[in-house]
Amino acid sequence: VMASTANYLARAGWQAGQPWGTEVVLPTSFDYAQTGRKSSAEWAAQGVRAVNGDLPSFDSAAVIVPAGANGPAFIVGPNFRAILRYNNATSYALAVATLADAIAGREGISQAWPRDEAPLTRDDVRTLQQRLNNAGYAVGTADGIMGPNTQAGLRAFQRDQGLVPDGFATQSLLERLR
Repeated sequence: VMASTANYLARAGWQAGQPWGTEVVLPTSFDYAQTGRKSSAEWAAQGVRAVNGDLPSFDSAAVIVPAGANGPAFIVGPNFRAILRYNNATSYALAVATLADAIAGREGISQAWPRDEAPLTRDDVRTLQQRLNNAGYAVGTADGIMGPNTQAGLRAFQRDQGLVPDGFATQSLLERLR
């Protein structure tokens, strides 16, 4: 099984000797509406700093905030994307990556995860998508999957409401869309 998974990851673009990413600290002025990839140098120029040590040297990296602006942030590169090709869930890829770090003796996540917001269920996400569509934020089919279109629509809604546009779906945002 391990050899099969390793072979799959290699075909998915795994770069030997490169990290998956690292935990970062974002500047207070960080624009959470940014999506897309930039080089590590471009992220560093915007004030993104590694929690421990230097940013990995990525030509193409994204900053992710899986628990929103109040949780930990990460810069992720090609190896994280290779894990996502195996299972396209950020939570899965982050769990695999941080488990690998722990096995290798590296430090764990230092920033606290928010505990005041329960995660949305798939039915909740479907309702969120329906409400975003009804409010004019075209997110596509209400399938209950928090994909890029849903996150983009949610960010636009958050921005229009004067909230931090981090794309993190919460019960309070679901209620706000009533």
